[in-house]
Amino acid sequence: MWSVLGLGALQGLTEFLPVSSSGHLIVLKTILGVASPGAALEVALHLGTLAAVLWAYRRWIGRWLKELAQGRRAAWRLMGLLTAASVPAAGAGLLLGHVVEQYFTVGAVAVGWMCTTVLLWATPIARSGRPLEEMRWWQAAVIGCAQALALWPGLSRSGTTIAMARAVGVKGEDAAQFSFLMAIPAVVGASLFEFGAMSHPGVSWSLLILAALLAAVTGVVAIQWVKGIVQQSRAWRAMGIYTAAAAVAVWLIGG
Repeated sequence: MWSVLGLGALQGLTEFLPVSSSGHLIVLKTILGVASPGAALEVALHLGTLAAVLWAYRRWIGRWLKELAQGRRAAWRLMGLLTAASVPAAGAGLLLGHVVEQYFTVGAVAVGWMCTTVLLWATPIARSGRPLEEMRWWQAAVIGCAQALALWPGLSRSGTTIAMARAVGVKGEDAAQFSFLMAIPAVVGASLFEFGAMSHPGVSWSLLILAALLAAVTGVVAIQWVKGIVQQSRAWRAMGIYTAAAAVAVWLIGG
């Protein structure tokens, strides 16, 4: 029970903090002997993180959906940008996912965490930049390619996409918002993929629901945390210190 709830909390925090949820899960499984979560639990945790994004941006998403229904050009343009940003990761996952899974090892996570560290320390922190409404198509495509690279274990999806968004000139909090909105199609796709492999869950449905709720709550906390530190160089780079320390630790312990 406690291991399932712990995975829920871990998923919510590490999915949105720039520290890699896949990296933490692999380390837990390999070093601490935690069993791999079944497909039912994977889906529950994905739905929890999806709920976190929807709740954190509920007012903005509500307005956006209303504008989509009204046929507003700006709203549909943003839909196109999100679609363009999602295509690279979807394509890479379908074509290379089985190859990348062969590198789901502690050593590969350590490499991914060190790359995340470099990205976090190289992230431009200046407050100026292009707001979400003025994002260019090429910027969305480049951010999407960064998300595709984050298939590598230990390379944080949120950290990579936010860092790339800042590097191509997107405003700080808008970079975080676009990254989290990109998580919606990514999480839905992963949930559908795992749903096809679901059978009778290895844990009770009530425990699955609790784990999903815990992932949602901790996910909202992580989203608010990232929104607060994305323009604070010291706090943002502190995440890089953590990933560097984690990389060295797992390399020494489980290398």
